[in-house]
Amino acid sequence: MQKKTSAAIMILLVIVVSVLIMIIPTFLTKGISRTSIHKEFELPLVLNDDKDIKLLFFGYSGCADICTPRMQDISTLYKSLSYETAKRVGIEFLDISTPDDKTLPNRFAHFFNEDFKGIYLDKNILREYTKVFSVYFSKSLMDKTEYDHTANLYLTKRSKNKKEIRYIYNSYPYDFNQIKLDIEELLHE
Repeated sequence: MQKKTSAAIMILLVIVVSVLIMIIPTFLTKGISRTSIHKEFELPLVLNDDKDIKLLFFGYSGCADICTPRMQDISTLYKSLSYETAKRVGIEFLDISTPDDKTLPNRFAHFFNEDFKGIYLDKNILREYTKVFSVYFSKSLMDKTEYDHTANLYLTKRSKNKKEIRYIYNSYPYDFNQIKLDIEELLHE
């Protein structure tokens, strides 16, 4: 009986810690909609096409609670950009779940907008990306088919021979006006 009680307490403690990891950043960043940084990175896939500005979101295909509403909002933001700006900005969804079906991330991203790109990351590349972008994720304790994960939006820029993370939007709902101003600023640097 004591072992069952100890195990139940341990599981409850892990659940509480997991939930706190997910919600404490919200309280610490209340009123802060973005973080401005200049962090160079050298990773494949991102900014390897004709777009000099990218908005990146890390999530997993089929995520209903976090990814779906945020991707819908990112789609709304993208549709609100002028035609000229939208031609220069790419939206990428990076899948943290390494699904068996490598086409799933792209199909998930296209569900929100045909211009969006979903990227499959194998475990080694995923490890590199989550380290560079400080992305937290773990399998959910409640449902092993789901992941707990950060839901930041990253604005990246390519200039000359370097790639940089320039802004991290860490509060939700996203401040569309601020993101659009940041994109315009970066396009005119």
